[in-house]
Amino acid sequence: MSRKRGKALERRQQSSGIVKVGEVGKLSGHAPEIWIGEDADAIAREGARRIGELARRCIAARGRFVLALAGGTTPRRLYKCLAQTDGIDWQRIDIFFSDERMVPAESADSNYLMAKETLLSQVPIPAANVHQVATQLPGEEAASAYEQSLRGVLASIDPEDPRLDVALLGMGPDGHTASIFPGSRLLAGIDNDFLLDDPETGPLKARRPEPSLAAYTTERLVAAITDSPKPPAARVTMTPYLLNRSRHVLVLVAGEDKVAAVSAALESDARVSEIPIRAIAPHSGELVWLLDRRAARALGNPPL
Repeated sequence: MSRKRGKALERRQQSSGIVKVGEVGKLSGHAPEIWIGEDADAIAREGARRIGELARRCIAARGRFVLALAGGTTPRRLYKCLAQTDGIDWQRIDIFFSDERMVPAESADSNYLMAKETLLSQVPIPAANVHQVATQLPGEEAASAYEQSLRGVLASIDPEDPRLDVALLGMGPDGHTASIFPGSRLLAGIDNDFLLDDPETGPLKARRPEPSLAAYTTERLVAAITDSPKPPAARVTMTPYLLNRSRHVLVLVAGEDKVAAVSAALESDARVSEIPIRAIAPHSGELVWLLDRRAARALGNPPL
């Protein structure tokens, strides 16, 4: 793997975990905050606390809060905590999904079903505020319809600066996030030497520009995936452009099987084509990694 380069600069103990803030390896944007808790339950509690606080702040500022949910075991724990968090005005919250598997809504593989069982059915959120992917449609049609729904909601809240308030993400052992896997064409233009030998794409010398509002009308916000290396192969996912325009991105990672990917994502020169989560680096937003001790143990300044 690539050589280590970044080291955390500061660490301070808090009652709920260890916070490390510093110049860890990154492709672009600001250095992320790294919060390390004891276990996956601690991550869930801290994530729910932060989302509740951000919801209150965003509703006070703009009248609405737009949250993109993720699938996975750790988010499941967070959703249960969030359902019990006081002081959230669910009437003013819009829910989207950072990715979805193209399966029926009642399937055990559905991210929507998991969120419904653990959170959405437990809080007084209007059904119209929960925006599902139309998984009964062909992939491209479902992605296009979801993008139009997303654009409509964001424009109605803040037409001058349409952005997700919070994007919640996980990371797989291979470094993928949402349904953006290693080698994904959604990463083309971000990595300088990505797909150099691909005759269709050709050499890509220039980095993708900052995800500015100027490009908002032409950039893809949602894409269809047909070749996911994890079943099911067909999925719909938010793109790096959209995620990097978020006001806040929370990445939840727990478990021994994520050690190598966490180290590669935060403290290496790994290309984004190898570790896709490295493509998520908001230029004008905040990026926070919530890690448990096991996932964080190989970082340059590990927890005690």
